[in-house]
Amino acid sequence: MIKYSVVGAAAYACGEFLRLMVNYPDAELQMVADGFAKGDMIQNVHPQLTGFHDMEIMGVTDEEIQKIIEASDVVLAAVDAGTTCELADKVLKGGKKFIDFGADLRFRDPAVYEKWYKIKHTYPEMTRNCVYCIPEMNRADAKGQNLISNPGCYPTASTLGLMPILKEGFVVENTIIIDAKSGYTGAGRRPTLNKMITESENSFRAYSLGGGHRHTPEIEQNIEYITGKKQFINFQPHLSPQIRGIEATIYAGSNKDISNEDLYELYQKHYKDEPFVHVYPASKPVETKWTAGTNFCCISPSYDARTKRFIISSVIDNIGKGAAGQAIQNMNIIFDRDETTGLLRPPMYP
Repeated sequence: MIKYSVVGAAAYACGEFLRLMVNYPDAELQMVADGFAKGDMIQNVHPQLTGFHDMEIMGVTDEEIQKIIEASDVVLAAVDAGTTCELADKVLKGGKKFIDFGADLRFRDPAVYEKWYKIKHTYPEMTRNCVYCIPEMNRADAKGQNLISNPGCYPTASTLGLMPILKEGFVVENTIIIDAKSGYTGAGRRPTLNKMITESENSFRAYSLGGGHRHTPEIEQNIEYITGKKQFINFQPHLSPQIRGIEATIYAGSNKDISNEDLYELYQKHYKDEPFVHVYPASKPVETKWTAGTNFCCISPSYDARTKRFIISSVIDNIGKGAAGQAIQNMNIIFDRDETTGLLRPPMYP
């Protein structure tokens, strides 16, 4: 029996996590907490949980957090940047496991976090002891660990799209361009003007122009992990008028010619034992709907022989494989369960 609790329970990612956990075998939700939604019921904050979870949301005082730690085997958190490590420290000192949805523990070098997030990192040793895990990339690192950093949504889609050609050494260094689009849920739940339907519906726009998006160094860190070399990328995100989903179109210079058929076979071979990655030929471009509500990533690799560039389309559900689903996959790893436990379900379609 896995006893789990969630802090930051009002977040979309946590609501999706609780939804996916409804039919998870041999696990029990202990407590939910959120400083902004204290005193409300979890099924009011996340209506999809009505009839499945009936629980009052606790606050995040020291006393309340201690109760959560004592009741749980693992605590999952989606809290504000700069606040994760203090919570993680308490959980670990209590002898329990911790999985973080945020960015505070994603970088091996705390200086990178401080540069991109403009926040002083007060627990630098914790980042070195934490395991950042995209299971398809480095699941072995996470086995038996107590502290897991769950990857970002854009980096997950981008890394999985790039990994086979990076491992084969086919990519010309410093030529990677990632043109990515996310649904509104990727921007979080707190209300802002650009997420109002009157402002965003029937519109499409880029944001964080000029290479300033915080997921840039995370993707570069993953590329270095795969290749052993530091590389720079151009990463440009866009806000797409949809609720869920990320599509990353990845462009990369190639140092060899390859047919679309051979490239498809390369990706098929690389991911043949990965239950959550589906590969499609270039003639069948993937769609975000194919992953809605799931932990799947769908990829269509292609090669433009005229320009000698790979063009890879990679899609995920940003709060599925990009957050909640991957957190469950990582939870399965650290508790030595089959990675597919609680996660094998078809997407919501249409």
